[in-house]
Amino acid sequence: MVDAVYLKLFAFDATKRHFLSRNAGYSGALPVTLFDLTLDHPQIAMRKQQLSAYLVRLVTGAYDSKMNAYHDMVGKIHTNKAGNPGVVICLVQINALMGFVNDALVATLLTLNLPCEQKVKMVRAFGKLLWIQNDLISRHYTV
Repeated sequence: MVDAVYLKLFAFDATKRHFLSRNAGYSGALPVTLFDLTLDHPQIAMRKQQLSAYLVRLVTGAYDSKMNAYHDMVGKIHTNKAGNPGVVICLVQINALMGFVNDALVATLLTLNLPCEQKVKMVRAFGKLLWIQNDLISRHYTV
Protein backbone atom coordinates (compact mmCIF):
# COMPACT_ATOMS: atom_id res chain seq x y z
CA MET A 1 0.00 0.00 0.00
CA VAL A 2 2.87 2.37 0.80
CA ASP A 3 4.35 1.89 -2.66
CA ALA A 4 0.93 2.48 -4.24
CA VAL A 5 0.55 5.76 -2.32
CA TYR A 6 3.96 7.02 -3.47
CA LEU A 7 3.33 5.95 -7.06
CA LYS A 8 0.18 8.08 -6.92
CA LEU A 9 1.99 11.03 -5.31
CA PHE A 10 4.74 10.86 -7.93
CA ALA A 11 2.23 10.73 -10.79
CA PHE A 12 1.58 14.48 -10.48
CA ASP A 13 4.10 17.33 -10.34
CA ALA A 14 1.77 19.20 -7.97
CA THR A 15 2.24 16.51 -5.31
CA LYS A 16 5.72 15.31 -6.21
CA ARG A 17 7.20 18.81 -5.84
CA HIS A 18 6.66 18.76 -2.07
CA PHE A 19 9.41 16.17 -1.76
CA LEU A 20 12.06 18.52 -3.15
CA SER A 21 12.06 20.35 0.20
CA ARG A 22 13.76 18.95 3.25
CA ASN A 23 11.39 17.02 5.44
CA ALA A 24 11.75 17.18 9.22
CA GLY A 25 14.15 14.47 10.32
CA TYR A 26 15.98 14.15 6.99
CA SER A 27 19.55 15.45 6.80
CA GLY A 28 20.86 13.89 3.57
CA ALA A 29 21.31 15.37 0.11
CA LEU A 30 18.23 16.72 -1.63
CA PRO A 31 17.34 16.30 -5.29
CA VAL A 32 17.51 19.51 -7.31
CA THR A 33 14.73 18.88 -9.84
CA LEU A 34 11.64 16.70 -10.08
CA PHE A 35 13.53 14.61 -12.64
CA ASP A 36 16.23 13.93 -10.02
CA LEU A 37 13.65 12.83 -7.46
CA THR A 38 13.04 9.10 -7.65
CA LEU A 39 10.98 6.66 -5.64
CA ASP A 40 14.17 5.16 -4.21
CA HIS A 41 15.68 8.49 -3.06
CA PRO A 42 16.77 8.30 0.64
CA GLN A 43 14.30 11.03 1.69
CA ILE A 44 11.48 9.10 0.02
CA ALA A 45 12.64 5.90 1.71
CA MET A 46 12.39 7.73 5.05
CA ARG A 47 8.91 9.01 4.17
CA LYS A 48 7.81 5.52 3.13
CA GLN A 49 8.96 4.20 6.50
CA GLN A 50 6.93 6.91 8.24
CA LEU A 51 3.82 6.08 6.21
CA SER A 52 4.31 2.39 6.88
CA ALA A 53 4.58 3.07 10.63
CA TYR A 54 1.40 5.19 10.44
CA LEU A 55 -0.52 2.41 8.69
CA VAL A 56 0.73 -0.20 11.15
CA ARG A 57 -0.28 2.03 14.04
CA LEU A 58 -3.75 2.43 12.54
CA VAL A 59 -4.38 -1.28 12.83
CA THR A 60 -2.37 -2.19 15.93
CA GLY A 61 -2.39 0.85 18.21
CA ALA A 62 -4.52 1.38 21.28
CA TYR A 63 -7.13 4.06 20.65
CA ASP A 64 -6.48 6.31 23.62
CA SER A 65 -5.39 9.90 24.25
CA LYS A 66 -1.90 9.16 22.87
CA MET A 67 -3.43 7.90 19.63
CA ASN A 68 -5.64 11.00 19.42
CA ALA A 69 -2.59 13.23 19.83
CA TYR A 70 -0.74 11.20 17.20
CA HIS A 71 -3.59 11.55 14.68
CA ASP A 72 -3.74 15.27 15.42
CA MET A 73 0.01 15.61 14.77
CA VAL A 74 -0.40 13.81 11.44
CA GLY A 75 -2.64 16.70 10.42
CA LYS A 76 -0.45 19.40 11.89
CA ILE A 77 2.79 18.14 10.34
CA HIS A 78 1.44 18.82 6.84
CA THR A 79 0.97 22.54 7.60
CA ASN A 80 3.40 25.28 8.66
CA LYS A 81 2.48 24.59 12.31
CA ALA A 82 4.87 21.63 12.76
CA GLY A 83 7.75 19.93 10.99
CA ASN A 84 9.38 22.00 8.24
CA PRO A 85 7.40 25.28 8.03
CA GLY A 86 8.44 25.53 4.37
CA VAL A 87 6.59 22.32 3.53
CA VAL A 88 2.86 22.98 3.43
CA ILE A 89 0.63 20.53 1.65
CA CYS A 90 -2.57 21.96 0.18
CA LEU A 91 -5.71 20.62 1.83
CA VAL A 92 -7.14 19.56 -1.53
CA GLN A 93 -4.07 17.34 -2.03
CA ILE A 94 -4.39 15.88 1.47
CA ASN A 95 -8.08 15.16 0.86
CA ALA A 96 -7.33 13.50 -2.46
CA LEU A 97 -4.66 11.36 -0.82
CA MET A 98 -7.02 10.35 1.98
CA GLY A 99 -9.56 9.32 -0.65
CA PHE A 100 -6.90 7.25 -2.40
CA VAL A 101 -5.84 5.60 0.89
CA ASN A 102 -9.49 4.84 1.69
CA ASP A 103 -9.99 3.27 -1.73
CA ALA A 104 -6.78 1.21 -1.42
CA LEU A 105 -7.75 0.00 2.06
CA VAL A 106 -11.24 -1.00 0.92
CA ALA A 107 -9.85 -2.80 -2.13
CA THR A 108 -7.40 -4.68 0.10
CA LEU A 109 -10.00 -5.58 2.71
CA LEU A 110 -12.39 -6.91 0.09
CA THR A 111 -9.76 -9.37 -1.18
CA LEU A 112 -9.39 -11.03 2.23
CA ASN A 113 -10.75 -14.53 2.59
CA LEU A 114 -13.24 -13.60 5.31
CA PRO A 115 -17.02 -13.83 5.70
CA CYS A 116 -18.89 -11.00 4.00
CA GLU A 117 -20.27 -9.67 7.30
CA GLN A 118 -16.76 -9.31 8.69
CA LYS A 119 -15.57 -7.48 5.56
CA VAL A 120 -18.50 -5.07 5.85
CA LYS A 121 -17.64 -4.33 9.48
CA MET A 122 -13.97 -3.74 8.62
CA VAL A 123 -14.75 -1.45 5.67
CA ARG A 124 -17.16 0.58 7.80
CA ALA A 125 -14.68 0.81 10.69
CA PHE A 126 -11.82 1.98 8.48
CA GLY A 127 -14.13 4.46 6.77
CA LYS A 128 -15.01 5.99 10.12
CA LEU A 129 -11.38 6.02 11.23
CA LEU A 130 -10.24 7.81 8.07
CA TRP A 131 -13.03 10.38 8.40
CA ILE A 132 -11.81 11.12 11.93
CA GLN A 133 -8.24 11.39 10.64
CA ASN A 134 -9.41 13.71 7.87
CA ASP A 135 -11.20 15.91 10.40
CA LEU A 136 -8.05 16.13 12.54
CA ILE A 137 -6.08 17.10 9.44
CA SER A 138 -8.60 19.67 8.20
CA ARG A 139 -8.83 21.55 11.48
CA HIS A 140 -5.22 22.70 11.09
CA TYR A 141 -6.09 24.48 7.85
CA THR A 142 -8.63 26.81 9.44
CA VAL A 143 -7.60 30.26 10.60
